[in-house]
Amino acid sequence: MSWRLSSGDTGLLIVDVQEKLVAAVQKPSGWVDRLEILVKGASLLGIPMVVTEQAPAKLGKTVPSILQAVGRGSKPISKTQFSAAEQGKTLAKKRILVAGCEAHVCIRQTVYDLRLKELTPIVVADAVGSRAEADRELALAEMRADRVVISTVEAVLFEMLESSDHKCFKDIQALLK
Repeated sequence: MSWRLSSGDTGLLIVDVQEKLVAAVQKPSGWVDRLEILVKGASLLGIPMVVTEQAPAKLGKTVPSILQAVGRGSKPISKTQFSAAEQGKTLAKKRILVAGCEAHVCIRQTVYDLRLKELTPIVVADAVGSRAEADRELALAEMRADRVVISTVEAVLFEMLESSDHKCFKDIQALLK
């Protein structure tokens, strides 16, 4: 099986990027900005997206910049399970880009549950945060050791473009500058 991404078989799962969590999740710096770039790029490429919120009554709503990047018509899905795999399955794609927080809880559990559903998760590391850098790094290392693909915003967007001849190349390149 090829690990290569294509826009036709890829979805984006945005996990729990909520007001109270984002305020606490500072590592790595700029992760929400990178996630916003990923969302905008995915939108340009026509990648379907799902946004989840963990217990929004307690943790708040998805941060406005991410909701705005996702666009109108996308309503976050409330959940109480740490894993967002059920919501990711609704994307009906073989490969699921996973981004959000926290790496060692919801992201990690989502990734392993997506695998159990015979889907291929790709963790977008620079768009994933945790309150403690050690938790984030350990979760990424564990998933990498378990042969989960760990990538970056720029890598996944350019991989789905495939060529500088793609009609969205200049727009995505501008997002990444």
